[in-house]
Amino acid sequence: MPDIFVRPNKKEKNFEVDLDNVHLTHFFKKPFSFLTAFAVQPRNLHYEDQEKEEKMVLFLRRHFFTNMGWIVIAFCLALVPIFAFSFFSFKSIPLSYRFLGIVGWYMIVFAYAFERFLSWFFNINIVTDQRIIDINFPSILYKDISECRLENIEDVSSKIGGFARSFLNYGDVLIQTAGALPEINFESIPFPDKAAEIINDLIPPGRKE
Repeated sequence: MPDIFVRPNKKEKNFEVDLDNVHLTHFFKKPFSFLTAFAVQPRNLHYEDQEKEEKMVLFLRRHFFTNMGWIVIAFCLALVPIFAFSFFSFKSIPLSYRFLGIVGWYMIVFAYAFERFLSWFFNINIVTDQRIIDINFPSILYKDISECRLENIEDVSSKIGGFARSFLNYGDVLIQTAGALPEINFESIPFPDKAAEIINDLIPPGRKE
């Protein structure tokens, strides 16, 4: 499995972003946890290829609610054998074969759910004091990384649309760049307006319109 997060070998100097300018509440300063989708300056968290003096400002991934689709599907698939044995007779099939069939079915359901969870867990967005990074894992063995230096960012905006997104306050952050990629998007992240505000505050003054 790909390695994303690593611990630094040397102690680094403290770095503080002036969060007062973005009006963050205590909610955003909660300790980093296993399923965190929005973290400001997470402690003891570092990523592969992080530069010596580079400091992480934002750790982002898709809102957990975006997993509800595959969770419901996995739950319904898990109920299939129960309903199948309730409404149909399989007495003509040897018990050992029935047992193997059930085990095989649940292995398929587990593999599906596990793959979907890993897809959510490892597809992350990182904002540092030097650049933005979009890490995507199309498969467990392959990763696609897009990044842009802060000085190459031209515009940052956020977008929320739909009832679920508006109610749960998650959406997209659209980042226009002057780099190799014209646009980098952080999709379905919590509090996209706050993330866009922090990124805007990090952009060097000479680049702001």
